Amino acid sequence: MAKQIVIRPEDSKDISEVYKERNGRMIFKRKFYEDELYKLEIELLKLQKWVTETNKRVLIIMEGRDGAGKGGTIKALTNRLNPRSFRTVALPKPTEVEKSDWYFIRYIIKLPRPGEIVLFDRSWYNRAGVERVMGFCTQDEYREFIYQVLNLEQMLIQSGLYIFKYFLNVSQDEQKRRIERRKTDPLRMWKLSPIDSKSLSLWDEYTEAFQKMFSRTHNTESPWILVDSTDKKRARINIARDLLSRIDYEGKEQSKVCLLADPSILAQYSQATFFVKPKSIKKKHNKNSKKK
Repeated sequence: MAKQIVIRPEDSKDISEVYKERNGRMIFKRKFYEDELYKLEIELLKLQKWVTETNKRVLIIMEGRDGAGKGGTIKALTNRLNPRSFRTVALPKPTEVEKSDWYFIRYIIKLPRPGEIVLFDRSWYNRAGVERVMGFCTQDEYREFIYQVLNLEQMLIQSGLYIFKYFLNVSQDEQKRRIERRKTDPLRMWKLSPIDSKSLSLWDEYTEAFQKMFSRTHNTESPWILVDSTDKKRARINIARDLLSRIDYEGKEQSKVCLLADPSILAQYSQATFFVKPKSIKKKHNKNSKKK
């Protein structure tokens, strides 16, 4: 059996080589991030080559809170890939014709073809998140979605499709900071939508909707992987590690690159501890205060 790196580089190096402080928190230094990402990019290219040569089909669903860094993560994962055999799908709001059609159809026609990797920047899970919170779907439509989605994913997996579901999470304060930055940064203004500002005031409603989404659509065949995206660089590195570790592609070299994701950054829904309602945190804090 080939040797594997079992200690993450960030855990074995001097902290001054790995982290720097920003806004009161520790984040990856650019050089460390770029060095690790380079090694992971080589493995991602091997994965793509294997997918192409064996006619495999890979779907990566990238969900998350507004401002959590879904688009930037997709860009980081695909920056070195051959554009001929991967696609990013970011659908606009449905047309009136699409609204009258079966909900999943506009996503199904975008699924990967043999030999292709497709990344969904938001997905059919819009129905369980933004559509549910903002009232863009009825209760019956929501229930129908919950009833159908795992059956659909199971059929797709049985047909040979690889499905990976990631959810990027940030704190309420961090989300506000990022959305406010979009309002003033000319290079980020295009990311701003009317829903972004509304999502700030609906934090608890979104949290409740997401928690129900996880509990109702998480299973062993297509588990939800929750990612703490407070530090975007750490999130990207650990998503790449997780993805590569879960596919047995040809030429994988775990003796040269760490594919061990940090459980404090990335974990399955059933194991994650960092997706918590702000109200719960405050309540716990108040209890501790009384004890003191």
